[in-house]
Amino acid sequence: MVQNAHPLLHQDTLAQTLTEIATNAAPTAIVELIRWLDSFHYEAELPVSDLARLVVSLDEAAQPQLRQAAGLYLSNAFGSRSVRYKALGRDFYASLGRAYDLVLAGLQGEIAPAAQGSLRTEILLRSVRSAAGEMKWAAFDYQGLPPEVWQRAGGAFRAASACGEINTPIAIREGRETRSTISREFVRLVALQCASLDQLSPERIEATDKLVRYLQHSLELSSVPVQGGLFAIDLDTLAPPRRCLSVPETPSADLRFFRPADAVSMLDELQQTLVEAASAPAFAGLSLPSVTATIRHLSRQWGAQPPMRQYRRHHVQGQLALATGLGFIRSLLSGEAQMRPAAAWTLMDASRNGFGVSSAMMDPEVCRVGALVGAHVGETGRWILALVRRVRHCDDAGATVGLQTISSDPQQVILDDGSRSWCGILCDPAVRGRSVRVACEPGFMRSDGQVFARLGGRMIKLEPGRILVGGPGYQIVSCNVA
Repeated sequence: MVQNAHPLLHQDTLAQTLTEIATNAAPTAIVELIRWLDSFHYEAELPVSDLARLVVSLDEAAQPQLRQAAGLYLSNAFGSRSVRYKALGRDFYASLGRAYDLVLAGLQGEIAPAAQGSLRTEILLRSVRSAAGEMKWAAFDYQGLPPEVWQRAGGAFRAASACGEINTPIAIREGRETRSTISREFVRLVALQCASLDQLSPERIEATDKLVRYLQHSLELSSVPVQGGLFAIDLDTLAPPRRCLSVPETPSADLRFFRPADAVSMLDELQQTLVEAASAPAFAGLSLPSVTATIRHLSRQWGAQPPMRQYRRHHVQGQLALATGLGFIRSLLSGEAQMRPAAAWTLMDASRNGFGVSSAMMDPEVCRVGALVGAHVGETGRWILALVRRVRHCDDAGATVGLQTISSDPQQVILDDGSRSWCGILCDPAVRGRSVRVACEPGFMRSDGQVFARLGGRMIKLEPGRILVGGPGYQIVSCNVA
């Protein structure tokens, strides 16, 4: 007889709890879910079959709320409230993973072997599935999957492989025919690990997750290496996947190979379909340009040839200041700023078109892929304009950021289209008959008509063209100098 029975063993309490989770706003519901998942570790003793049933019920009840939380986060990814949504998503999956660990520990011989085998397979699958969920929320914060979570998922795959259960179909949605396998869930996690999420904005990280789900049935792991872009996973050490620069002649029996190059042709077909379509239900909530840009990113990362740097990096030293916000950057360029950011970043390396910096602190304004920053380099007082292309964050080591130089001599200009005037940043020397890039707030530069730019005592006539790149609070537009 189990003493101190858990409250959720009472059907009325469980039903009321699930109803409240379904009807509350996402933040409230996820906090409640975390509290219940954590309660299994200390609040009461449960038979393992009941514990498994309750954890699965809470897992399933959480999914609509997690989708809502992701939508709330993406709608204001860099606002103050977004920090809460991001933390809730990560904390939920961390609690869920620990709860599944508790179930698996209790399955060591406590119930009949036949029933244990079926239940154990399902819990192994759900444990891998929760790791993939946690990875997406960690990527939103530009952090990698915690090593213990990857090892938990790899251990689950290894255990299922040892007993021949990796391809056993498991129902994962009550009352629906949705089925999955441990192999399919693990390859989804591997695909996300190999997608270079540190180079993507939050919306494109979400698009990557949806694209991997879309391709999930065509992705697989093999024990036999073949030619093409390969990533290897060592089931002995449970180390994260690494790209194979060459095909091993005598691979270890513990190695599994992920060859996403086979899915690149499907990505190309999907991109063409999306270009011709007005909407895409599978990617609801995401802009089609973000989805197609993510497809191009995955095609590069997963292609037969690994992405190569255009220019060699050189180790450099020094401190520099980074500034964000188009208005603030303009005031720094013009010398009108009342304050200047501290030199809180350390130079790590530099190349012909960019540089890498690091800091012990995570600056949420700078540490976001796609952000436009001003960088104050050296003691000359010179500012340059750059885009954030890669962010990696670790609680222990701090943040590292890869920056692509946009302009080595940006200048503030006053723009006028005859009906209004505004300020922008000229990124290139203005030469008649050539094109220049102008950075300004979204929507200010219209493609029809002409714009006059006053640069010191000089007036320049520009013909705005296409938007080259855009991000939070800015656009960079190509203009012809008339």
